[in-house]
Amino acid sequence: MNTSIARNRFPTLAIVALAALTVVGFARTYYLKFLFGLPPLTLAAHLHGLIATTWLALHYTQARLIATHRVALHKRLGIFTACVGIVLAIHAFHVAVAGVAAGHAPPGRNPLQFLSVPMGTITMFSLLLASALALRKRREWHKRLMFLASLSLVLPAAGRLDSLIMVPLGLPRAVIGFWLSFAFVAWAWANDWHKLRRIHPAYVYGGIALIASIPARRALGFTDFWLPIAQWLTR
Repeated sequence: MNTSIARNRFPTLAIVALAALTVVGFARTYYLKFLFGLPPLTLAAHLHGLIATTWLALHYTQARLIATHRVALHKRLGIFTACVGIVLAIHAFHVAVAGVAAGHAPPGRNPLQFLSVPMGTITMFSLLLASALALRKRREWHKRLMFLASLSLVLPAAGRLDSLIMVPLGLPRAVIGFWLSFAFVAWAWANDWHKLRRIHPAYVYGGIALIASIPARRALGFTDFWLPIAQWLTR
């Protein structure tokens, strides 16, 4: 029993680390907002924070259930978890488009150009979640794709860290998210190599796609192809 629990330690530790990073990134604007005297959040923003927090809590719970061999309960709770993930993607789409339509974007960024970043995040999360659900009967694929789906959500929190760390130092933005994502993927690869002496294809293909998508999301916003799409979405 103890050996099996140790073998499942990485999924639990990884989601705890992701949750901690999310709390730190959004501490000023959401979790500890009452300490900073910032303007009130909209109902949509509150709801988005609640759904995203629920997703992380469910992911942790699901990882613990598997670690303690409570597979039947994991499967039953999985239906609700999948529904929360779908709602999260839909609501994140609404929040992103509404925010850009209202002119919200990081300093110095054109809102329509910036929209490609949250849209890319939502797309990666949705694709990874859909793949994980489609392969739910193939445990080794399913658990890795679910982790990558949660990892894809780290970029918004990392963007807040960019504002707190990179900008005051006069360093380039959009750097922390890439390297944090890379670090988590490398951690997952190292864990697989340590346990299996190989890296599972879900981590190879999914991890590479996730990392490669991060600069691609930003670059897409500066193309002539993207702007008509962004204009159509915000209308």
